[in-house]
Parts: sequence; structure tokens; C-alpha cells
Amino acid sequence: MSANELSLSELESLARQENVHGKTVDCLLALQSDDEEVRTWAAEALSGSIEPTADEEEEMAGLLETVLYEGEDGESWSPLDADQLYWTATMLGRLPLIDPSTTKVLQELAGSKSATLDAAARRARSVVGRLGE
Repeated sequence: MSANELSLSELESLARQENVHGKTVDCLLALQSDDEEVRTWAAEALSGSIEPTADEEEEMAGLLETVLYEGEDGESWSPLDADQLYWTATMLGRLPLIDPSTTKVLQELAGSKSATLDAAARRARSVVGRLGE
């Protein structure tokens, strides 16, 4: 486990709290864990208690861009990549406003024709549509 990786017990604790700020990126990164329980609790926390902040936008956008472009090179994304893209788009969508450069990356995801990224692309389209871009 790396220094910034959340443990299973930390993720379980976060999932049981309300309005958790400052842990969005850590939870998004936990979605790439080798441990299925860690991934499950990360998704649980992201689905309810995690509230992204504007301060986290740049790092979330960077994560979205990195995962999207790395898979794009070989036109291949793993199911874990797809989950991470889906949840990153979801978290960005919870912000009231996002930077135009973030919107651009969301638009690229929204335009993906990959079957693996279908859910993530639909979520990105929803976020872009809500923002009126």
C-alpha cells in the first residue's frame, strides 16, 4: 500500500460518514486496487459520502485525462479503468462549475465509441449536458 492509498478500514469508515471532503482523489485511486474489497468500499464511499471540492478538480481532471489517454493509445481500457473514468466523471459532475479544460476532457470521454467505456461515456455526456457545454 502506498503512502496515499486508503486502507480498507479507512474506506469503510468514509463510506459510513456524511459529507466527506478532501478524500475524492484518494477514493478514485483506490478503484485501481488489486483488492476487490478495497474497490467495493471505494465505490461505496464515492456513491454516497464523498463530496468533491473545487480544490480537487485539477487532480480529478488529471486522473481522467491520464486514464483516458493511456487506454486510448492502444484503444484498450480495463474494467477497472472504466470504473475509474465513470466515477471521476461522476465526481466532476457534482461540482457546481468546472474549468473549460476539464470540460474538454469530459467531452472527449463523452465521445468515446469504446464498448468498455459505454457507462463512463454516458456519464460524461450527462455532466457536459448539465453544464450546458
